[in-house]
Parts: sequence; structure tokens; C-alpha cells
Amino acid sequence: MIMKKIFFYSIIFATFVASSCKKPLTEEPLDFYTPENSYTNKAQFESALANSYLSIRSNFYAATDAYSNYDMLGLDVDLTHVESNASATKVQYFGWATMNSDNGFAGKWWPRLYALIAQSNTIIDRADASEAKWTSDAEKNAIVGEAKFLRAFAYRFLANMWGDVPLVLKETRVPKFDYTKSKQLEVYQQCKADLEFAVQYMPAIDQVKGGRAPREAAYHLLSEINICLKDYPAAITAATAVISGGKCNLMTSRFGLSTGFKFSGYDYRGAGLPWGDVYWDLFQEGNMNWKEGNKEAIWNVSQDPTIKGGDNIDVHAQGGFFVMDRWWGPIPWQAKDKNNVSNWLMDTLSGRPVASLIVSGYADSVIWKYKGNFSRDLRNSEYNIQRTYYFTNPASAYYGQAITKSNVDASTLALWEPRLTPHFKKFIRPVPVGLATDASSKRKNDNGRNWKDWYIMRLAETYLLRAEANMLKGDLTAAAADINAVRGRANATSVAEGDVNMDLILDERARELYGEEFRLNTLMRTGKLVEYLNKYNGYLKDNGLVAPARVAKLPIPRKEIEANKGAVLLNNEGY
Repeated sequence: MIMKKIFFYSIIFATFVASSCKKPLTEEPLDFYTPENSYTNKAQFESALANSYLSIRSNFYAATDAYSNYDMLGLDVDLTHVESNASATKVQYFGWATMNSDNGFAGKWWPRLYALIAQSNTIIDRADASEAKWTSDAEKNAIVGEAKFLRAFAYRFLANMWGDVPLVLKETRVPKFDYTKSKQLEVYQQCKADLEFAVQYMPAIDQVKGGRAPREAAYHLLSEINICLKDYPAAITAATAVISGGKCNLMTSRFGLSTGFKFSGYDYRGAGLPWGDVYWDLFQEGNMNWKEGNKEAIWNVSQDPTIKGGDNIDVHAQGGFFVMDRWWGPIPWQAKDKNNVSNWLMDTLSGRPVASLIVSGYADSVIWKYKGNFSRDLRNSEYNIQRTYYFTNPASAYYGQAITKSNVDASTLALWEPRLTPHFKKFIRPVPVGLATDASSKRKNDNGRNWKDWYIMRLAETYLLRAEANMLKGDLTAAAADINAVRGRANATSVAEGDVNMDLILDERARELYGEEFRLNTLMRTGKLVEYLNKYNGYLKDNGLVAPARVAKLPIPRKEIEANKGAVLLNNEGY
């Protein structure tokens, strides 16, 4: 019977095919999505935007359980060394001295950024298609403005880090193999045009959900782009729109969920005492989003372990891939005392780093000695950077004592840098939720995970962008005032107009934005990368190497050049 049915339906199908061959074939998909039926209303366009934001969160912060998540943020540049915790040797990530077209970083980020551009182009083009139904022009323009902002966000990296690049402004519907480069200036000009549209139509920060970029983010980025275009008055105007717009302000006093937190100190002994300062508050979960009362936050990645897609624990058994805690900091629990007794890992306020990204000498000491502020600057307080570690294992004869070079065994002395260098506390949560239990101390931990809504843009950076624009315009008094707004919140000594130069601004960005700003982008944008690599990069200095001038711009990946068979895609000079 089954075979008869198969034969019967085969005859019907053959008849249908034969008859249909006589008519034009028009596909009308009814039960699956195509571009034609996926972009028909606001909800579908917002879904496409959400996918773009997801790619930003994954690509910049949470793609995998690896330190490479944070390669835009200063690792193997000037802020952190990549280090082997077993040998205290520095490891190269970028390969600055031998950089070529097969470089892994370039090969990773070039397609990632163009994928974000492609997503944005599709949204922009489809918004004007006949299939898209809008309730008003304002509704459509808000979506298009957001997509143009994201396109400018991606092109900003390409222009700053590669220079001349292909400028693709339309949805790519068929394979294309004849891309040519546009001048860096044209790319900046396109970014400006996109952002000027965005600031007209994107909703303000009090009208958007967490994780979505508001109008203030577009103004912030427009300020940077105008600096790149050397239009300093326009850069100042754009930054001022955020600083004086009435919705954002620097947080200058204690705030948020953790003001009542008490801690017994890094020796973990004695009664708990009040802990933290306003800078520490900026990095506590539940405090980092504008809607949570943090008026300094402009744009954050959004994470929520309680919802699907929130980088949550039911997706990855180990607790998600936002793992700054795990990869960024030393590994003091591997220290041993003179009697070869191992230290304990204590999870409250210690985090669980594995000593891969170790603070550089520049970020450890150079930037904090400025104006004798090592002990004055809140950003360098014990709440924000741990510099002294204690034996916390009761079995140790040194229990409760500070770990020093005189009370440790030879192996710890040899591995002092990966084990006991300063630890920036902004990467960890004060008390773990308790996803796991440490085998030695029996204390609860989160396996190096947390769900902070990490900053992409923060108002302190807007002040420093305006300071840069004022400096380049020649108004050093205004530049000093902007820098002092940031330093004042940190209780740091004010700077005078004669102190202001690009190095001061880069140092202030390092003090304020360590682990937040896209440090590689900043150094390439300001033309300082090669200089800072040769002054501060640990791998280059330890191995007697020099970063060549060509790395001021990255190479176009070889595979992209070879795939572009219809036109010559010239590489940057020196590659």
C-alpha cells in the first residue's frame, strides 16, 4: 500500500512539474523568511538591528572563552602584556615586528567589520523598499538613523586602522569581486554624513532600551570623526551636545546598588568595613546602565543571564563568554610561601583571573606617578587596583601577612609578574553568585564570568574627546578644563594649560578608560601607535625588537586581496 501511494503521488508531482514548465516560475515563499518578507515592518527591522548589536557584543567582548575577545582594548599594545603564567615570558599576539598580510588580527576584524556594514546596508536599503510599511517617516528615519550609526561605527575602525578601504554603501545582493579602495578622507566624510543623519533621528538616551545606541552615542562618535576630519569646532560642538545636553553627567558621588558593601580587606581578616568609592561604583553590576541611574553611561553592551540571548548560563554550561574576570589579571593564589605552602583562592573581591593579560609598566606605574598622584587618584585606590596580596591559607605560617619577595618560595619569586602584579578590580564582581565551588578554599565562585553591561561609550571619554579637539584647535585653557572635569571626579591634581599635549590626553585615557576604550583604534587614530609600541610594549622590549613604521596601518588580509579577482586591491605601504 505504501509503495502504491508513493507511485500515485509521484505521478501527480510529475504532472505538476510538466504543467508548471509551461508557465513562468515565480517564487512566493509563504513559510520561510527571505529579504523580501523579512523587512516589512518596524518589528522586523528592529530584529535586524538586534542582530547587529548581538554581533557587536560577541565580536568585541564575548565570542569565546579566550583573551582574544579583548584584542581591541589594549592587549599587546601599551596597556597589557600577553603572558605565559607558567614561565613569566611575554607572548606576542599581534606580531608587530613581523606583521604581514597573513596576520590573524587583520584577518579576523576586516570581515567582521564589513559584515556589520553589510547588515547596516541591508537595513538602510530595505527601509525604502515597497515591501516596508511604516506608520510615519519618523518611524522609518529612526531605524535608518540607527543603522547609519552602526555603519559609521564600523567604518570608523576601518578608516583609523587601515586608512584607504572599500566604501560599500549599498546592499550586496550578488557576489562581487571588484572592490576598489576609497581614500581615508572619503570614508571619514561618509561617516560624518551618516552620523549627521543619525543625530537628527535616533531617539535620545532616555527613550531607548539598554544595549541600543542612543542619539548621544552618535554625537560622541561624530565628535571623534570630526577630529579625524580636522574640523575641531564641529568636534567640540558634537561633544558639547552630549556633555551639556541635559541627560548625561559625570557621576561625582557614591551611587547604586553596592554603596552598602562591606569588606574585611584583602587579608580577609577582621570585621567588614565600608568599601568603595564613586569610581568603583561605576563598575558594579546593576550600576552600569543609564536606566539604572548611571547618567555617565552612554552606550553599553547589554547582558542579562535571565533571558534567552543574554549571554546566560543556560547557553554555556560554564556561565557565558563575558570573561574579562577570567583573562585580565594576575594569579596570586598560585603563590607559595617559603615553606612551599600554597595560597588559597578567595573569591570575594579577588576574581578568578588566569594571568594571561598582565598590566604593563606604563599602566602599572608611569601613568599614576603624574603630579605625585599615585596615592591621591581614586582610580588608583585600593578599591580599584589591588597592589598588595596576602596569604589567605590558614595552613600557612604566614597566614594574614602581606606576600613579599622575602616570604615566598623560589618558584613564586621567579613568577612574580604573572602571580602578583596589580589587578584592576573593574573587571570583577564584589561577591560571586556561586556557579561553582573552589576545591581548596570551598568558597563559591563564578568561574571568571559576570554579566556587567560593559561600557562602549562613557561620558568621561566624551570630555577627553572634547579636550583633544580643543587642544588641536589651540584652546589649551578649554582643553585643560575638560581634562580637569575628569580628574576632579578622581580627586586628582588639576592640570594647567601648559601641561596639555597629546601624551597627557592618552595618559588620562589610560587612567580613566583602562579596559574600556578601543585603545588600538585610539593610538592608530592619533598617529601614536608605533611610538607607544616601541616605548611600552613588553614583548618588543624583552626581545630587543622594534615595531616598524608600516604598522601605523594594518595590512589588508591576503585572502581578501586574492578573492577580489575583478580589480586590484592594493595593500598598504610596506606589506
